[in-house]
Amino acid sequence: MFGLALRRTFTPSTAGLITASSVFAASQRVASSVVIQRARLSTSKDTSNIVGTSLPTLEIDAFKRSKAFKRPTSPHLFIYQPQLTWYLSMFHRITGGAVGVALYGGAIWYLVCPFTSAAAAAYAASFPWIVKFIAKSAISLPLAFHTLNGFRHLLWDTASSYGLSLKGVYSTGYAVLAGTAVIGFGYALLF
Repeated sequence: MFGLALRRTFTPSTAGLITASSVFAASQRVASSVVIQRARLSTSKDTSNIVGTSLPTLEIDAFKRSKAFKRPTSPHLFIYQPQLTWYLSMFHRITGGAVGVALYGGAIWYLVCPFTSAAAAAYAASFPWIVKFIAKSAISLPLAFHTLNGFRHLLWDTASSYGLSLKGVYSTGYAVLAGTAVIGFGYALLF
């Protein structure tokens, strides 16, 4: 109904003259007609004509409309070849969330059951080398990746011609991956 009201206000003769006030007026007409129709339906004694009919709403279900017109569902992501930029963007968000959860989770854990650093070091020293390596890698790799990719985004914010070119985006992306491996595994191999 809202789209119909907009089409009524947006005719070829007024194509250049559509304003916010006309859109607001159209939305008021639609909203008031919906309220009036609902009031009529709720106060009518004869409900035989209402059964099986839905109340008018402003919501549009795109999947139902596509099915009604026998349109295929768009394959969207499945038709494109995955790109390095997709993965780096996705992992930047995931590692940011993971680092934040780990930081706040560790702080809350310390508040709930405080421990001394000497006791924590003695407990960590009792584990085998491979367990310590995996645990330190699980901490250092996301932190290194998120930090280096953050610097990459800061480079983009400077609007340098190299950082924003296609070649620059890919070369800095591979540099972030290489730096993540060097820093992350280098930290995990310490001690």
